[in-house]
Amino acid sequence: NRFGWFPGVSAAWRVTGEEFMKGISWLDDLKIRGGWGQMGNDQVNPTNQFSLFASSLANAAYDIGGTNSSVFEGFYQSQVGNPNAKWEVSTTSNIGFDALAGQGKFDIIVDLWKKNTDELLFNPAQAQVLGGFATAPYKNVASMQNKGIDLQIVNKGRFASNSSYELTLTGSWLHNEIVKVDEGIDYFDVSPASNRLAGTMVRNQIGTSISAFFGYQVIGLFNSGNLVPDSVQAGAGVGRFKYADLNGFDDNGKLTGKPDGKIDAADRTFIGSPVPKFTGGVNLKVTVGQFDVETYLYTSLGNKIFNLSKWFTDFYPSFKGAAIGARVKDSWTPNNLNAETPIFEDVSNFSTNTQPNSWYVEDGSYLRMQNLTIGYNLDGSLMNRLKVKRARIYAATNNIFTISKYKGLDPAVGGAADTNFGIDVGNYPVTRSFMVGLGVTF
Repeated sequence: NRFGWFPGVSAAWRVTGEEFMKGISWLDDLKIRGGWGQMGNDQVNPTNQFSLFASSLANAAYDIGGTNSSVFEGFYQSQVGNPNAKWEVSTTSNIGFDALAGQGKFDIIVDLWKKNTDELLFNPAQAQVLGGFATAPYKNVASMQNKGIDLQIVNKGRFASNSSYELTLTGSWLHNEIVKVDEGIDYFDVSPASNRLAGTMVRNQIGTSISAFFGYQVIGLFNSGNLVPDSVQAGAGVGRFKYADLNGFDDNGKLTGKPDGKIDAADRTFIGSPVPKFTGGVNLKVTVGQFDVETYLYTSLGNKIFNLSKWFTDFYPSFKGAAIGARVKDSWTPNNLNAETPIFEDVSNFSTNTQPNSWYVEDGSYLRMQNLTIGYNLDGSLMNRLKVKRARIYAATNNIFTISKYKGLDPAVGGAADTNFGIDVGNYPVTRSFMVGLGVTF
């Protein structure tokens, strides 16, 4: 399956070219357009189709001579092949319009789109009878849907004969959902390599977004008046996490959907998504005489961040003797019963720092001024004396300010989309920079 066929088609209707639009003076141009097309992805290891074997004393050795004093390397299956793997197929459809109004002052672009990705290449877990050391092959199994609205508005105008402005607004609304994982599989769990918790904090499940956070729902901290025995929640103690009883198992190990009076793996639930519901930006450029000022602001709204860095800084047993966060100064004590940070103690158990839970999940929304540039264009008489066509002096700075409720170093947390997207393990924040320059055209 080395080749694929990915067609596409698009069409547009310039509405303002019709006779019935001639009398509308405020609308300069209007075009309605739509499209449908497919794209392919074959980015897997070229050896994916082959079953491979390797030799190793550690994994395949045998005293074939029967001497009881020497061994020889044998061969073991290191990879299970899949010759039937095909291209991933992404099918995108969209409808939108481009409009120009107010004698060119307003330029508006709107797109409604949907993208279905089918035959996603994924390597699900395989039975151990196929070989404990053999890696699973990539198969065409999963499906995912993204849909949303993209908007851009540009407004241009003048304050005076020598003063002008240009304002650009952009916005994107996104809904992401996993539609299929594999036959007989509804979900799979993953965690970053730096995970220090006892369980995984990411679950990719049908009906949820990619890389959704999964764990226990914290409903407060235990006080002396609401303590429960270990038979209800293991490790319960004053100042420690109190988890919500949301579900239970029946005699066959199936979820009942009802609380059962104890906290166990059945009570884990989805506690947030790293996928933002809205991203947008504002770009503003103002020119007054020889001076010009330009700035850009960016925002991301509706996403959550799993602040794993708090495991390192807010619990004493995590790294004894290491630096700790300032939040522990406001941790739970008998005189601070309404604290959000759990008790600072030398205990590590199910109710303290070992389980993924909603205490780590924070609002990742933010607004950031990405850059600001101020420039001055030298006047014509000076440039003539210097024998240059154009000269501009400017000063610029990046990462001016960030407005966010996030308690970590930087809310702009990246990460691989299907493993540690939106997980902060102490990522180094974006630095602020300053620059002064001179641009000359001879």
